[in-house]
Amino acid sequence: MGKANKIGTGGVVVLGMLIAAACSSSSGSTTGNSGGGSSSKDSIVIGTSVSLTGKYASNGTNLVNGYKLAVAQINKNGGVLGRTLELKVQDDQSDAGTVGRIYTKFLTSDKVDALVSPYGSALAGPAAQLADRYKTPMAHSQTSSPNVFKGTKYNVLAGIAPSSKVLSEVPAFAKANGYTKLTLVNNDLDAYSQICDGTAAAIPGSGTTLVSRVSYSESTSDFSSTALKIKQDNPDVVVECSAIQDTIGLTRALNQQGFRPKVVISATSEDPTFAQALGSLANKAMGYSIYSPALDRPGASTFESDYQSTYHTAANGQSAAAYATVQALAAAIAAAGSTDHDAVNEQLHTGSFQTIVGTYKVDSDGVQTGYEPVLDQYQNGKLELVWPQSSASKPVELPY
Repeated sequence: MGKANKIGTGGVVVLGMLIAAACSSSSGSTTGNSGGGSSSKDSIVIGTSVSLTGKYASNGTNLVNGYKLAVAQINKNGGVLGRTLELKVQDDQSDAGTVGRIYTKFLTSDKVDALVSPYGSALAGPAAQLADRYKTPMAHSQTSSPNVFKGTKYNVLAGIAPSSKVLSEVPAFAKANGYTKLTLVNNDLDAYSQICDGTAAAIPGSGTTLVSRVSYSESTSDFSSTALKIKQDNPDVVVECSAIQDTIGLTRALNQQGFRPKVVISATSEDPTFAQALGSLANKAMGYSIYSPALDRPGASTFESDYQSTYHTAANGQSAAAYATVQALAAAIAAAGSTDHDAVNEQLHTGSFQTIVGTYKVDSDGVQTGYEPVLDQYQNGKLELVWPQSSASKPVELPY
């Protein structure tokens, strides 16, 4: 990595302070040899694809809303280095091949200053390889699989914790509430398998036991046989490590089989589509998030109110993660003092920045180490933070 101004690498730096300092510095108009805009009058161009259509469309909508709101708010407050941020968005149609074509154009003819990721590890993987090939910094929002980052130099996980941490608190939560028998069920894509792997790794010593581990093909659309297998195993807790449409289908299939576990918890149920599709079946279902307004982190209340007024719906963890990803990228550009690709990339890898989801910090592979997931629950149509108990907005309501 190239040299960068060492602004904020020794501790947590609040984005607004960085931008204010950078705007008053003449370094805002300089450009390194490895990329970036040519003057302080140019906008700083960030490229992304999101799934506006296809099977990840609801997730893609959450992401693009968060990305756009962060860009709008940063520009309202003076931009970065005296320059506005410009977000270029393309629909990748939930297709990895389309992702490759879009990001190739961003990196060749468009020559963007930086990138943010599409939804999920399966789509972000191809984009990550292209970012490395063209030595352009890329901040990932919903790429939970650490495998995407291994061997790359220009990619960081900026929006969420890695997959192994997503539901790792479930065994401790289950035991604290008197439930000890767990079944883990996962889509066989790498990122979802790793979520259940992280939960399984937390079982020994927790006072809980693994009743069964059920895996199904990523192409599965009928979950009746999977639900029947789970019913026969009769666990207290069903942990769904699955994409949102799978989570909806599996939760519905369990109900159709007449099986009601004491706890049903999913990696993707915070997506509003879950409650919209399942109605009363969503009540008391649980999920994970990297964000909750109950945590009251700096800037979260402004994000929450502006998201509601802009999109006329409540913010969720995915939109918050996308917002935080832009926050971290903007802070890195400000700390670097330019849009030089190597300078920004070094700040992304060595800096520590405050976002609405916690303190951004990554390891040597670019995998997030600063964010701590929480568990939430649908209670009368609203997600309430229920674990850890010390931060809970409401007591958990069980059984499901």
